[in-house]
Amino acid sequence: LGGLLFIMVSSSLVGVSDFENNLILKNLLIEKANWLRLKIGDRVFPNVLIGKDGWMEYTGDGNLNDYQNAIPIPKNGEKILVKRMESFNQYLQAQGITLFIVIAPNKASIYPDKLPEQIKILSEQSRLDYIVSHLNTNNLPTILDLRPALLNARLEQDVFYKTNTHWNGYGAFAAYTAILNELSKTHPELRPYKPEELDLGTKRATVQDIAKLLQANFIKEPHFFYMPKGHPVQSLTLIDYYGFNHITSVDDENLPTLLMIHDSFGYRFLNEYMSMNFEKAYFINSGEDTPLYLNRAAIEQFNPDIIVIEIVERSLKNLNNYLSQFDSPIKSYKESQK
Repeated sequence: LGGLLFIMVSSSLVGVSDFENNLILKNLLIEKANWLRLKIGDRVFPNVLIGKDGWMEYTGDGNLNDYQNAIPIPKNGEKILVKRMESFNQYLQAQGITLFIVIAPNKASIYPDKLPEQIKILSEQSRLDYIVSHLNTNNLPTILDLRPALLNARLEQDVFYKTNTHWNGYGAFAAYTAILNELSKTHPELRPYKPEELDLGTKRATVQDIAKLLQANFIKEPHFFYMPKGHPVQSLTLIDYYGFNHITSVDDENLPTLLMIHDSFGYRFLNEYMSMNFEKAYFINSGEDTPLYLNRAAIEQFNPDIIVIEIVERSLKNLNNYLSQFDSPIKSYKESQK
């Protein structure tokens, strides 16, 4: 508290405009103020909600609204999505490509018991429930809901960080195992590694993303993740982090080629795990430019055997944009140019 008062007095001496321009001083003041607020029991901060047992929940991007099923499901939007997914899957099947859509769960979907009692579900059916139940037809791709895998894995150990909106290394490994087990039904050469076949790597404890929103540099969590043992993966990371950004390869021509569209959950260890099982893997960070990579020309350049689209539960509405190039059944790019 004394340090906080010293900073407040110091800031008044240097002047408001100087203080606003002094990023270090400003961030330090925010850190001290939030430390004090946490000590006296405050639980609501900009974009952050403090739950039980020190668990933090991100409240931006409609995260809690999605968990509470507070936003009505747009029926017309879902009809467009069904049409695009059907056209996209039809095109890929004609090219001999397997499409697999993977839904990473919201943190609150796996740890609802860590939320304050006041945060209640308002409607029984979530957007994810609706999509899974309505898109399970022969003309549409496999949609893997990772909630059961993560709920089962949390019985053994935590699968999300307390102070991060993402899964940790254990959670990502549970997701990877579920994905590979499902893919192996059509590609038997794919087999997920078991923990005992890998090394457990540990990075130093760092400030996680939700804690960073609070400037809470005094709250840190360690990284835990599995590393290949005697199975080298060649890797190249490109400069463009918001598009085509990563290439990996494994010296095994019997393995298939992967094109993976992913969000920040891919960056959180899942991409590294997936890269162990493919001769070549191309990783593209999803966003507004995703349609640039999910079109006939780009796909035929990558020439994958499998396309995986990983998207977090709260961002399911973005699938419509991802598939905007596929409004109707489409021939191959080469055929369309004739």
